[in-house]
Amino acid sequence: MVTAASMCLLLLTGCVPGQSIDSLAKQPEAALTYPGSTDVRTNNVPGRVQFGLDGGDVAVTGISGTTTHTQREVIAFYSHALAANGWTQPRDDHRSETASGLPSYFMQWDKTKPYLTYVVVVWTEGETTKYETQLNSLR
Repeated sequence: MVTAASMCLLLLTGCVPGQSIDSLAKQPEAALTYPGSTDVRTNNVPGRVQFGLDGGDVAVTGISGTTTHTQREVIAFYSHALAANGWTQPRDDHRSETASGLPSYFMQWDKTKPYLTYVVVVWTEGETTKYETQLNSLR
């Protein structure tokens, strides 16, 4: 139950409690995987949902995978699947980089009810296309 004091703190700090891994995993997009992918792994960051000045840590779930298909095909798959389910795309960056400095394609998609953010990063290593997705309720 939310007390008046915690509601005031919530309103003052602008912190919105996020969703847990369990609730994120129930979203259809949590398991959205490019067809025929190999080396598919689920990546979870449990997070810590709390009221307070720091707002807690946001839970994140996602998929990483590998395919022999092109970046363009992977991007088209995710773009079609997300747009068809009511997601909007506020960010599309074909000039981003992975953490290791490889050129990548970055897309961010948002949904408002419940408020969710879905990120797709796609890059190529040799003849292989790799991708990662992240679903969270960061506001």
